[in-house]
This record gives sequence, structure tokens and C-alpha cells, in this order.
Amino acid sequence: MTPADARSALGEIEQTAAKIRRLIAHGHFAPLLILWGGIWIAGFGCQQFFPAQAGWAWLVLDLGGFLGSWLVAVRQQSPMKKKGDPRIGLFWVALMVYGVIWMGLLLSFPDARNPSAEFLAAMTRRTGAYWATVPMFGYVVAGLFLDRFLAWLGLAVTGLTLLGFVFAGDYFSLWVAITGGGALILSGLFIRKFWR
Repeated sequence: MTPADARSALGEIEQTAAKIRRLIAHGHFAPLLILWGGIWIAGFGCQQFFPAQAGWAWLVLDLGGFLGSWLVAVRQQSPMKKKGDPRIGLFWVALMVYGVIWMGLLLSFPDARNPSAEFLAAMTRRTGAYWATVPMFGYVVAGLFLDRFLAWLGLAVTGLTLLGFVFAGDYFSLWVAITGGGALILSGLFIRKFWR
């Protein structure tokens, strides 16, 4: 291969990457990032300011998010995959189901049966960090196959979550609402504006 051939091949790779970014920007990924960023802000915000109602709030928000995600996907069929291909959605469902299973396993130790106030506060932070990082693992994996941007987004939000877990103390939920939810929303807006 000559240097000219190498430059030509690199140019074709760059053109393909730009085309993929445009397809993603015109698809349903950016609206989904914005939707789930809003859900993070509302859910973790509720967990911070109304902890007694947080469980119900998360249930309603997650159900609304899944319904909203389905509606966005149906309304805007992605040009990146065959029509009716449910694999990406099924991946997220499987990841969340396993997240629930793992959470049940984590909460099956003896202190969880008779919790003290201190134990509940610690578990709220741990549970928040857990549920913030599980979908970010999904972003990292998706980034390995689709676009490195997703992997970097997942790693960045995971890092911010862990930083807040160590340093934010009683304001951890607010920290995750702003940094995690904000990162998702800003990423969705960035994709819509700069990838078109």
C-alpha cells in the first residue's frame, strides 16, 4: 500500500464515520438522550428533596421513559438498522432486568431486614450510584459497537457519579441529577446540533 492509498483509505473511513454520525443525529438517539436526561434530573431530584416518595416517582418516571422511548423509536425508525429490529431495545430491557436481579442479591444481607436510619441513608447513596452506573455500562458497551462518543459519555458519567459518591455526601442525589442528567441532555443537544 502506498502513502496515497493509505490517505485515500483514511479519507473513506472518515467519510463513513461522518455519515454514521449524521444518521445517528437524524435518528432517535438524541431525543432519547434528552428524554432520559430529564428523567434522571426528575428522579434523582425527587430522591434528594422528597426521599419518601422517590420509589414511586422512579417507577412512574421509568415507565413513562420506556413508553416515551418506544414512541420515539416507532415515530422515527432509525436508518441504522432494519425496520422492526428489536435487538437494541431488548439489550436495554435485559440490562435493566439483570440490574434488578443484582440489586436483589446486593440487598439480601442481614442488615437489610432491620435497617437503621444510618443504614438506609448509606443504602440510598449506594443504590443511586448503582442505578446511575448500570446504564452507563450499557453506553460504554454500545460505544464499542456504534460510536466512541457513547463510550466516552458512559465513562464520564460513571466518573462523575463515583466522584459524587465519595465527595457529595448528603447531596449525592442532587449531584447525580445535575451531572448525570445534565450530561445526557447536553449530549443529546450536541448530537442534534453538531452531527447533522
